Amino acid sequence: MKDSRKGVFCFMEHFLYLSTMKLPVVCIIGRPNVGKSSLFNRILGRRAAVVSDRDGVTRDRHYQNANYKGHEFTVVDTGGFLPDDTIDVLADSVRTQIFNAVEESDLVLFMVDVRVGITKLDQQFARLIRKLDKQVILVANKSENLGDRQESYEFLKLGFGQPRTISALTGYACLSLMDEIIAVLPTPVRGERKEERPIRFAILGRPNAGKSTLLNRLMGEERAVVSDIPGTTRDSIDCSFTVNGQKFVVTDTAGLRKKAKVDDEIEIFSNMRTMESIRRSDLSVLLVDCTRGLQVQDFRIITEIRKAGKGLILVLNKWDILPDKTEKSFDRMVKEMLEREPMLEYVPILSISAKEGLRINRVIQSIQTVYANCRRVLGRDRVAESFANFLQEKAPPSHNARVVALTRACQILVEPPVIAIETRTPELVDESYKRYLLKKFYEEFQLQGAPLRLNFDQKLTLRKDEELEQFAESSDSVLVGVDPKRDLDSKNRER
Repeated sequence: MKDSRKGVFCFMEHFLYLSTMKLPVVCIIGRPNVGKSSLFNRILGRRAAVVSDRDGVTRDRHYQNANYKGHEFTVVDTGGFLPDDTIDVLADSVRTQIFNAVEESDLVLFMVDVRVGITKLDQQFARLIRKLDKQVILVANKSENLGDRQESYEFLKLGFGQPRTISALTGYACLSLMDEIIAVLPTPVRGERKEERPIRFAILGRPNAGKSTLLNRLMGEERAVVSDIPGTTRDSIDCSFTVNGQKFVVTDTAGLRKKAKVDDEIEIFSNMRTMESIRRSDLSVLLVDCTRGLQVQDFRIITEIRKAGKGLILVLNKWDILPDKTEKSFDRMVKEMLEREPMLEYVPILSISAKEGLRINRVIQSIQTVYANCRRVLGRDRVAESFANFLQEKAPPSHNARVVALTRACQILVEPPVIAIETRTPELVDESYKRYLLKKFYEEFQLQGAPLRLNFDQKLTLRKDEELEQFAESSDSVLVGVDPKRDLDSKNRER
């Protein structure tokens, strides 16, 4: 993809929510291992989908936006079509995903492998697609060699006209294909353009915690393949939806496993893509199977989210099947988690059942609140006044008979919120006192879920609220209609 930087490919990733216009949809389909994900990546100009020579790597629908010569459209990667008699237990779900994607598309790219030639599975799939009355371009991939291109005419039997010979791997003839795509796509229907920033969050968790089930519940449709088999999701799948006028973009990620167990190239790339999803999201929803509880890998995910400076919500899934459940089960489970990780005191913890739809609305409410907390401008005067009260309530302890003086405090960043504290001896500030100040700031400003950071510096550069508001709305405007205490107070958490 080095050529993309030089302008050979002018594709850019755009979010599905950039405006109210409905973009045309291009769907890439075909049997397994014909190069669908390679073409998907080629169109986007980056490695957005996991690519492997192994069959069946892609299972879900994967949506991204592309822009070529000023023409914006949505491109969809799909799983490989398999016959009814396949031994793959996920084949039915994958087929459903494929045909749902085709149904909503304006143009279908039917891909075949020119090296293998026409197969019975190609013919079976083509017959089904012809019945849907969709505009189809036949793409004969893996045409790196001149001899391969000359063998492409046998695919005329599929009934989609002359095949376009390309190489998604090398880029051969891909620009010509793109010219044809934009020539046949309908012009987007534009409405009033709105500069509204959606809330972007990632669903994270160990394999089989219920991430894809939660995604489907939020979307109100079967957008992701769901199975009891761990590792069903390999790609990080972006989807957009709206609740009460608020736009969201959610990324369903592959389940993160211990590094020692990740010796498969596909899982390595899936883990890398999951980490990338954390970095480009505003916050993360960590889904935990409540029947198994928090495990070592969950704490690793929490650490990665904190390192990235992102908001966090902890969701205990499968609450409907928790054995021996009582009214005190939730409080007892939360207490055990806080004993293992005290910092979770500042994280919203919810109990849900993604399968049954139990308390899904609470997830949305907490996402809105945590997003707002991450972007809040706390107010320069209020931070200074609160800090003075904290010092009066409890002074910093001395260090080896040396007085530790903390003089001023000021918020200097948003996303994540950072409060800088001035002291001549930052290296002498006791760790327990840092935790005390962090707790007091969380409580004073109701910042649950936000990755609040405290910096101790010898010289403080004061920032005006107006400077910070250039990068995020003020707390008053962000929290309109959202109660910052709702669902976040540990005494009133959902049972």
